[in-house]
Amino acid sequence: MNIRCLHFDMKAMIPKAEFLPCLLENIAQCGYNALLLELEDKFPFRCCPEAVHPAAYRREDFREMNRICRKLGITVIPLLQSVGHLDYLLKHPQYRFLREDNSVYQWCLSDSRSWEIWRAMAEELLEVFPDCTYFHIGADEAEMPGECPRCAGKDCFQLYRDRVEVCADWVLSHGRKPVMWDDVFRNHELEIQQSLLEKVIPCVWLYREMNAPLIRKYASLGIEFWGASCIQANYRYRGMGPQEPKQRNVDDWADIQAVTPQLTGHIGTIWGRIQSMSPQESNLPQSMYMIAYQGETLLHGKIADRSAFNRRFAEQFFGLPQMDMDRIVSGFCNDPDRVKAELEKWLDQPCRNADILRIWHMFNEVDVLYRYVDMCFSSNDALLSRYRQNRASDKMIRNWRDGVRITEERTAELCGRIDEVLGRYFPSVQLAEYKDERFTSMLEQNRRWGKLLAETRQDF
Repeated sequence: MNIRCLHFDMKAMIPKAEFLPCLLENIAQCGYNALLLELEDKFPFRCCPEAVHPAAYRREDFREMNRICRKLGITVIPLLQSVGHLDYLLKHPQYRFLREDNSVYQWCLSDSRSWEIWRAMAEELLEVFPDCTYFHIGADEAEMPGECPRCAGKDCFQLYRDRVEVCADWVLSHGRKPVMWDDVFRNHELEIQQSLLEKVIPCVWLYREMNAPLIRKYASLGIEFWGASCIQANYRYRGMGPQEPKQRNVDDWADIQAVTPQLTGHIGTIWGRIQSMSPQESNLPQSMYMIAYQGETLLHGKIADRSAFNRRFAEQFFGLPQMDMDRIVSGFCNDPDRVKAELEKWLDQPCRNADILRIWHMFNEVDVLYRYVDMCFSSNDALLSRYRQNRASDKMIRNWRDGVRITEERTAELCGRIDEVLGRYFPSVQLAEYKDERFTSMLEQNRRWGKLLAETRQDF
């Protein structure tokens, strides 16, 4: 595999810049030689300063990242979305005029000003990453309703194709090779699009079921293309995401890669958010196990014995050969209490990459809290009528009242510990976002149950 790439999605919670050198060294040791930076509002754009997040890195931080990556043999690939996934920009009033049918997700492809802004942003990225070989233009999951007055009556796919080609030509004119996600093109006759697909490197992302006919179709065109697996995304919006579905996706891709020589690169994706305005999901330090799992696969092929890999990972990454990584990996999200017990054996032991252990433990604590909340209240909706009819037992109501109180107490304690522990690694403004997204609605629901239970007529 020529390009062994890791996706660094900066839409959500990013580590402080001073934590990056250690992470980049770990990434290189896992066998990666490319880093895909999905920058969004974490880059300090001069041409659209309103869209820059308070936790954005400085230009100097990115230049230092680029310097370290070069030293480690990692090529940086900037990603700048060219069609959709533009919430971070279009949500601001200053850019309302660019919206496609007032959508904050996608800008109007009939308005030349959207191209001009993209070009200005791309020029700024090349200033900071002047030696990048590839430039990713995104272009995935485009919505093409054609309902805005500027696009009415036009061929929406042609509008999309024209914009992609303009962006690709611009990248080529600056001596870089354009890369793009393939999902919009795969729904059209690929042969008809071959002239464009020869200009870009289409990246075929398949995160659940594999599509062997699609892979064969790309291979038959005789063009260079890459694959992409999902190695971390936590769709439950809680703490640590489940690992087994991601392992399975990586394994499935390994089977495809073994018989498809036209696949010259692969990207292991980590999704900080599904969209720019979605809740935070995963982050780079949190994903280090699957980063290593994907890296091992890209270097040596499909992992035949996961337990053997887990033992090697525990020894090589942490220096703790006795650590039960089988228990930790299988328990993430599914059995956080077992993970907690195993991690706490090692938290105070001298080891390599102790920061990652602390980060894992803290996100796992979020899952421990939610496991308690689920245990207390997951069946309450079904029992609502019983509460209202005063037919719930005294013991049930007493237990649930305790659950409301304990949930409040545990959440307050956990938020304090998150600030103390994770504050070493992540900006405070992003921790505030994380806590708001994880706990605010949960606590509101918890208080509603507290009010309902307080109004029940049983007298203790």
